[in-house]
Amino acid sequence: VGRRLLLLAEAVTSSDPPEVLMSRTVATPLCLAAPPAPPKRQLLTSKSGGAASGTRFRAVSYNILSEIYATGQMYPYTDFWALQFDYRFKNLQRELAGVDGDVVCLQEVQSDHYGSHVAPFMASLGYDGQYKQKTRDAMGMAGKVDGCAVFWKRSRVQVVEGYAVEFNELARRQAEEMGMDPRKDDTAHYLNRLQKDNVAQITVLEFIDPSTRAPLPSGRLCVVNTHFYSNKDHPDIKLWQAWQLVSAVESYAVPQNLPVLLCGDLNSTPTSAVYDLLSNRAVHPGHPDLGPTPSDLFPPLDRLTHSLPLRSAYATVTGDEPPFTNYTGGFVGCLDYMFYTDPSLRPLSVAAVHQEDDIKEYGRALPNTQFSSDHCLMMADMCLGGR
Repeated sequence: VGRRLLLLAEAVTSSDPPEVLMSRTVATPLCLAAPPAPPKRQLLTSKSGGAASGTRFRAVSYNILSEIYATGQMYPYTDFWALQFDYRFKNLQRELAGVDGDVVCLQEVQSDHYGSHVAPFMASLGYDGQYKQKTRDAMGMAGKVDGCAVFWKRSRVQVVEGYAVEFNELARRQAEEMGMDPRKDDTAHYLNRLQKDNVAQITVLEFIDPSTRAPLPSGRLCVVNTHFYSNKDHPDIKLWQAWQLVSAVESYAVPQNLPVLLCGDLNSTPTSAVYDLLSNRAVHPGHPDLGPTPSDLFPPLDRLTHSLPLRSAYATVTGDEPPFTNYTGGFVGCLDYMFYTDPSLRPLSVAAVHQEDDIKEYGRALPNTQFSSDHCLMMADMCLGGR
């Protein structure tokens, strides 16, 4: 296990000494044993009980760890062969097939793997999908760029419309609105601070009757999938991204009265200004992420707001966010979320994250031979419409 085999075959004569007539060498892929089935995750049910009517569906959000980031330098405690994408994808396939989501939001989907692995596999399970890669150049060969992908089960859901959000473009627009001269150094510095290549997807889905393909009366759903900037030393950039995203979603969803499901890796803990803005519609004036002086990235705090009644599915069901959704050798904490607009959407249950004992049975942290991402898959059973 964890080794390649080198096979050498030679055709020789019977003379003494023998003469080599032909030689061929074949190298095999890594010889890997399949890991055992992962332990079942507990389904935690809302204390308020299930909804009597409306459309029930299962939503999934998962940062699957792109190959370009799954390196021995980043994860020195993980066996090198367990970082190989072909091995990891087998585990990821098993997880995604096992949860059987109706709407699936994925982050860190590598561009070349979306076409060669992820999209074909999801299609084999009955999903259609859309992909948006980050707005930067590939890391080496073509396709070595990660992005976001959203999938929907075609037997239950159909897409109405969708578009991508490029935070780089939003930064350029903001600079123009502020009257900044693109030829000046301070403008270049301003844009360099904000342009981190992150993206988001806004997709309007419609639940349908599987037999007639007619839309169900529960209406449409606006699904938002994103992955924020990862640098822990720049909470202001993440807050700017959160503000820009909710502003875009607000201007799109509110006029159409669309319920919103916002999923993703926000690279922000529950104590962050990002979480404050999303869950409380504003940021507390004394929040440490704001820094000691007013930032030129945001409007005054009384305008750093939104009107979306967002609540966290996990916090609603369990009373708190999970103790972690990212578990590595250098960090353990909650970075991934599933927000919904209340009361048009309601969470009925959520899947508990991995137990620490289950993680450490297969290694020091994530990823390991059993769990092939450094993040935990998030899952929520939701109800759209009804009472």
